[in-house]
Amino acid sequence: MNISKIENKIIDIVNKDVKSDEKLQEICSLLKREISYYDWVGFYFKNENKNELKLSQFSGKPTEHTIIPFGKGICGQVALSNKNFVVQNISEQDNYISCGFEVKSEIVIPIFRNGMNIGQIDIDSHTINPFTKTDEQLLEFVCDKVSKFI
Repeated sequence: MNISKIENKIIDIVNKDVKSDEKLQEICSLLKREISYYDWVGFYFKNENKNELKLSQFSGKPTEHTIIPFGKGICGQVALSNKNFVVQNISEQDNYISCGFEVKSEIVIPIFRNGMNIGQIDIDSHTINPFTKTDEQLLEFVCDKVSKFI
């Protein structure tokens, strides 16, 4: 994985003169395509004034989890904790929402704007223990860039 190459592509997407939804979709597709163990990439954002997340753009198999209450699953926990959450083996997690038998691990990174958690990027992998600090750094970079246009 060439992080600087991916970061440069993210910058190119962010700088495009297209709608926010198109940028988000391109970012999802890019990450899924460029990183072999990213089997599902999606963005969730706070659903208006409700204490829930709503699925936005994603790349991968469709999910039934389009609304996630705060506190429920990995994404819902990040909505409350405001901290990165890396689960290297989902079978070791009690508060997990299953997105399919093939998902083995998940990483969720919050997106902040003006100090507020407005959403997150969610990555599912079909591999146990794939995520490293490099993944966290890349996804934090992505979230920082997304916060500027969303």
